[in-house]
Amino acid sequence: MTDESTAEQLINMQDQPKPQDVTKLMERMFELQTLEFEETIEPNTEKRIASLRAKIPAPVLAHYDRLCARGKKGVAVVHHQTCTGCHMRVPLGVVLELQHGEDVRCCDNCGRYLYLREEPVEVSLPAPEKPAVKAGRKQLAHAR
Repeated sequence: MTDESTAEQLINMQDQPKPQDVTKLMERMFELQTLEFEETIEPNTEKRIASLRAKIPAPVLAHYDRLCARGKKGVAVVHHQTCTGCHMRVPLGVVLELQHGEDVRCCDNCGRYLYLREEPVEVSLPAPEKPAVKAGRKQLAHAR
């Protein structure tokens, strides 16, 4: 192995997001998309967009921009194991990778980056008791 190939590998490793940063990266991309697709623009929106773009790695941002240039949103939320961009089912393995925050994943169908939001824990209330069912059937007067 030459020193040049080792240096190239180190540079490539630095360009890729680390596993602990993947969740933050996807949150930033989702926020960027929200700001860019808003109809009303607030005074500090342009500054916020510029700061978010600076925090996203160049290869990820380039793919996001290609999707946006085609009129698509670049990030789709995964909800109930379904991509909200194309409404196709996402494989369970991909959803598990997104939960663990191991890597940035794209939808196999539409190419959008997949973002798995942390869903709030639902508190289930006990179901109301049903009224007791009477033991026998009432006989109808006209049935006799």
